[in-house]
Amino acid sequence: MGSTRTLKKVEERLIKDLKKTAISFRSLGEKYGVTRQAIFDFSKRKGIKRPKRTKKEHTQYCSICQSLLRIAKTLHSDFIASQTIKEQLGLLKSKWLYHIDILRKKRRVSPKFGRLHSKKVEMAYQLYFTKNLSIRAIGRLVGLNNFNSTIRQHKLYGWDVPDPLFKYGDNDRRKAMIKMNRKKRDKRQGNRKS
Repeated sequence: MGSTRTLKKVEERLIKDLKKTAISFRSLGEKYGVTRQAIFDFSKRKGIKRPKRTKKEHTQYCSICQSLLRIAKTLHSDFIASQTIKEQLGLLKSKWLYHIDILRKKRRVSPKFGRLHSKKVEMAYQLYFTKNLSIRAIGRLVGLNNFNSTIRQHKLYGWDVPDPLFKYGDNDRRKAMIKMNRKKRDKRQGNRKS
């Protein structure tokens, strides 16, 4: 490669390139047939201020972040357990934390996205959003002792938990309570006979 003597021949074009573009010194060196150090020295001697390079945003070119954003756009995505997301994308904990932190800091995802840590609670919420079952029945189906308290706690912490699909009518609630009381009474009477 040539040296600074070569640059004197193309000085005007080089100054224009240095001032107007953010092309790297290496690329300019290849273009003009000199080393990148020669280009750097030339720009320092002439006192040329270079435009700042625009940095690509991580989330635009990262496939993991794009996948997380796709999942975050689904309905009720805040109620998907972090283990489920990691399994879907095949992520280790360190990669998961790195990418989710970037997305949360840039406010590209909800602050609650990926904060649910229990698969049982995730399954319970899936039933809660899709099936016309009581909260108690949902808790029994997935093996949660008190799903109602989990819902109350999430609401307290600011989660957007919609109202359940299941609504007790006046008679339905009364019938359920009578049935429950009968079971308790029968159980007590069974214990007395023994």
